[in-house]
Formats: sequence, C-alpha cells, structure tokens
Amino acid sequence: MKSILASVPRAAAVASALLLVSITASGKNTAPADSATRLLATSGVVPVEAAWPYCANTLTTTPVLVGSSRSRVSLTLGRPSEVLADGTWLYRNYSVNESAASGSLVVRFEHGRVAELLLVSPKVETSMLKAPAIAREKTNIVSK
Repeated sequence: MKSILASVPRAAAVASALLLVSITASGKNTAPADSATRLLATSGVVPVEAAWPYCANTLTTTPVLVGSSRSRVSLTLGRPSEVLADGTWLYRNYSVNESAASGSLVVRFEHGRVAELLLVSPKVETSMLKAPAIAREKTNIVSK
C-alpha cells in the first residue's frame, strides 16, 4: 500500500497531526477505534497533509504536499488511477499507518499546484466518478 500523512479535524479535539505511513504487509493489528478510521467511516473523507508511495525508505522520498506542483505529484506518486473531468487525480489503494483507514487518495489542483489532498472511502470515490465536473471557482453575486 502507499502511504499518507493525514490530519484529524480540530473539531475532533486532536491537537497534533498524526504521522500516517503505509501499513506494511505484515498484517499489523490496529485498534478499531482509531481516529482516521472513525472519520472515514462517518464522513467518508480524511484530510491528508502529505502523501508518498510505499517503499522501503520513504524518508528519502520527498512527499507530495499542498502546494506541490503537478509534475512533483507525477514524479512522486506516478500515474493516477483515474483523472476526473475537473482535473482531479485519484490514486487507489492508499492506507494510513497504525490505522484501518484505507481508500483512494484524491489530489485536487488549482493553477497547476496541489490545492487539496484527501483520503476517501470507496463510496465517496464512486460518487466522484459519477458526478459531472463542477467548477470549483467562487461565484460573485451582484445586486443593485
């Protein structure tokens, strides 16, 4: 599996970011009540701070962060599993270290840079694949 760094929303009263790395194939047991798993189960989405592919030495790999260029994402994570009509990239089979949370990594771009990183459940991914492209720009309302 590939690895990600995720954060739990402040509303969940988690003060520090959780370092989330890929789960190894050793079948490591994890607590079913971990925060990332709860968040994925309840909302279908876990905010991600950094992502990188699973490899033996992830410390030497520069992770993808919000603000990373599209080319950095491509070099680090490779070709996406899916590209949505709005330019969002989906990478399947991502998981969180010391957590049972797993799903697809969503990489949204604005002006050629990563604007958002998310881990989403299969249900959310299916919805994203079926939804038409919607402009993510703000709409200005003018009145007299």
